[in-house]
Amino acid sequence: MQPTRRAPEWAQDLLVALAVGLVWFGGVWFMYQGDYWMPRDIRSYWWTGAWLVLTLALRRIAPGGVFWVTAVFYPLFQDDAVSNQFHLVPLLVAGFGATRQGAVPPPLAAIGVVLSGWSLHMSSEHWDGYWQVVGWSSPSGILTTVALALAAVALGWMVRRIAVTGEALRERNEELTALQGVLAQQAVHAERTRIARELHDVVAHHMSAIVVRAQAADRVAPNQPQAPAEAVTWIAEEGKKALTSMRSVVHVLRRETGDTLELAPAPALDDVRAAAARLTEAGRDVELDLPDDLGDLRPEVSLAVVRIAQEGLTNVLLHSLAPRLSLEVVATPGYVRVAVRDPGPPLPDNPDLHGGNGLLNMRERALSCGGTLSAGPDQSGGWRVQAVLPRETP
Repeated sequence: MQPTRRAPEWAQDLLVALAVGLVWFGGVWFMYQGDYWMPRDIRSYWWTGAWLVLTLALRRIAPGGVFWVTAVFYPLFQDDAVSNQFHLVPLLVAGFGATRQGAVPPPLAAIGVVLSGWSLHMSSEHWDGYWQVVGWSSPSGILTTVALALAAVALGWMVRRIAVTGEALRERNEELTALQGVLAQQAVHAERTRIARELHDVVAHHMSAIVVRAQAADRVAPNQPQAPAEAVTWIAEEGKKALTSMRSVVHVLRRETGDTLELAPAPALDDVRAAAARLTEAGRDVELDLPDDLGDLRPEVSLAVVRIAQEGLTNVLLHSLAPRLSLEVVATPGYVRVAVRDPGPPLPDNPDLHGGNGLLNMRERALSCGGTLSAGPDQSGGWRVQAVLPRETP
């Protein structure tokens, strides 16, 4: 459904002015035809109606100019017949429009309306006593004109303040709506990244070991006919473990806690020992230096320790020919350090093993805990991965 198109403001003001002019002139003419209303000079009401139409039509196009023209020239077009407050209406409309649009400061607009109204009454023939000296017909004329002037100007100022506040709130609401959309997209992206990282880290080391074992069996098959059969048995068992691990992660990810997905609790160090056992079965000697348990670490730190250790071991299997490697996990009162090192040499380029996200995932896990991760060759030509994770939230 398309939004309804609204007429421009000047057209709306013109229609309002014409409608009010029609009511004004029609009412004055109808009353003048009767026997109960006999104005001293009907022309003053025609002039008042004409100026009223003018101020209404131009109140938003040129509010400041209309106000000053009305305040200065409108009294000049009236004659001695002005004797009631109806003739103040164009002045009040001009004062309201000027302050509503912010074209004239409210104090100045109030003074202008009062002085212009005073000049209107200066022409009245109904003077008496003291009020003739000050140029006003009665004390009530002073009070009424001042009250009406202040009311019109105050109303214009209040309406402007409400409009300005409403516009500011509308802009703020649009900004918050846009920000909410951005935050929602960021949350979705972060959640997708976290799920992808968790699935990768849980399954990748299983599948990597399967690939390496299958390739090794294929290479030695001509000399060791029993190797493929042994590899198939091992791969079947390892595949079951991979499926079990993946189902466990998916099951936990699908359990909702409030509005967020609950990731798997921090695995035990037995998962690291199992990963090391897979490397041993693939022909690598793994030297482990692990504490008995991870203690009272934050869940995200415990998870990061296990996943970084598993990924470090998997990377050695995929990218190194080292016959032996070491894994060390050191827990201190302030931090936990995970270090994986292999002496090399690196595995020749294998396009089947390129394009992984292991290092990226390890770095993201370390950063999410407030820690750091470094990975690269060491001085002896091997490769070292080290993560330092704080126990407490930074």
